Amino acid sequence: MAKYRLHKNTNVKSAGYNKYYARKAAGKLLTLKDIVAHMAGHNTAYSKGVITGVIADMVNCIRELAYEGNQVKIENLGIFQVSLKSKGVNDPTKFNATTDIQSKWQVRPTGECRMKLLGVTRAAGAELSWEEATDYTSPRTTAGD
Repeated sequence: MAKYRLHKNTNVKSAGYNKYYARKAAGKLLTLKDIVAHMAGHNTAYSKGVITGVIADMVNCIRELAYEGNQVKIENLGIFQVSLKSKGVNDPTKFNATTDIQSKWQVRPTGECRMKLLGVTRAAGAELSWEEATDYTSPRTTAGD
């Protein structure tokens, strides 16, 4: 289950000033090794070594294809692509792709992943659900003090 923390908006210029908003609480950073161990725990016939190799090859191929300008869709997960942010220049002859372009990754959820994220799935209990994190002092416990 995903965790959130409540934070008070203290920006006096905001329409939401003094209101509480949920922010996602940071979870664990799972590595390839963690994902492989998780997948192997699902009674798969594949060894951890095979799973590691397939995922590593897939990551390399996604990067290679995206760097060629393609969008790479992994069904029920997401569409991976690179995009760019560019500095403006007054003289087009002075534009330098190396210094004037900043590259970034984008991932858009697709299929089941997108539907579950939006809570549109019919599968019982498959929707993303949230609970308040317990590793901080919640404003609920101090409200009215």
